[in-house]
Amino acid sequence: MAEGSMERKCAFLLCVLMIYSCSAYRPVVVIHGVWDLRFSLDFLADMIQEEHPGTEVHVIDLLHGWKSLAPLWYQVKTFYAKILPIMQKAENGIILIGYSQGGVLSRGIIESMDHNITRFISLSSPQAGQYGDEFLRLIFPQYIKETAYELFYSKMGQSISVGNYWNDPHHQELYYKYSNYLPYLNNEVDGSYKKDYRKNFLKLEHLILIGGPDDGVITPWQSSHFAYFDENENVTEMRDQYYYRTDTFGLRTLDKAGKVTIYEVPGVIHTFWHHNVTVIQKCILPWLN
Repeated sequence: MAEGSMERKCAFLLCVLMIYSCSAYRPVVVIHGVWDLRFSLDFLADMIQEEHPGTEVHVIDLLHGWKSLAPLWYQVKTFYAKILPIMQKAENGIILIGYSQGGVLSRGIIESMDHNITRFISLSSPQAGQYGDEFLRLIFPQYIKETAYELFYSKMGQSISVGNYWNDPHHQELYYKYSNYLPYLNNEVDGSYKKDYRKNFLKLEHLILIGGPDDGVITPWQSSHFAYFDENENVTEMRDQYYYRTDTFGLRTLDKAGKVTIYEVPGVIHTFWHHNVTVIQKCILPWLN
C-alpha cells in the first residue's frame, strides 16, 4: 500500500508541475506584416505551442492584403481593440511579436495605448524607417525610392501605411513636416503625448530586435535594429541616432538597463523569418516565459 500510495503522490505532483509549467507561459500575441495572408504566421504559432505546450498564442486575424495598407494609426486602434481582452485576462502580462510592418504597428500600440506588454519581439521590422526599391516593387512598382517621397509626403500619401514609416534621408524636412506616425513614435515632434509615449515604452521588461543582412526587403536592413541611413546613405548605428542619444522615447534607458537584445542573423530572406526554425528556436522561444 505504501509503495502504491507513493506512486500516486509522485504522479499527482508531476501533474501539478506540468500544469504549473504550462500556465507559467504568458500569452503570446502575433501581428502580421503588410500584404500578409491570413495563415502566413501559423507556422510560428504552431512551433511556439509545440515547444511550449499550453501557451496561448493569438495570431491577430485582421486587415490582410490590401487592408494592410490602411493608415497605421487606424490599424493601431483596430488591433488594440482585439488585443485588449487578451491583456485584461493576463495577470502577468503578454508577449507581443510584430513581424515586418507589424513591428512598427506594435510600437504604436505599446507607446500610445495603456498596456501590460512585458516583452516585445520585433521580427525584421523597419523600426527606424524604410527607404528601398525592393520594398516599393512589392506594392508600388511605378515608383522608385528617389521619387516615392512625392507620394508619401502628402496628405494622400499619409493615408497609406507604408507612407507612415517611409523615411527618405534626402528629404528630412518633408519627412518631419508630413509624416504623421514614425517621427511621433520617436518623440522627435513636439506634442502633449510625449511623456505618455515614453512612459508606456518603458513598461517593457525587454525589447528583442531581430534582423539580418540578407533580408532583401527592409532597407537598410539595420533599420530592424533602430539604425538608419544618414544623408549620404551611410548607415548610422542605433546608439548614434539622435533619438537614442537624447533618449526621446526611452530606447537608451532600456538599453543601458540591459533590456535590449539584438540578433543579427545572416542567410534569411524577408519572407522566411517566421518560417525559419533556427530563428524561432534561438531568437524567439527563449523569451517566451
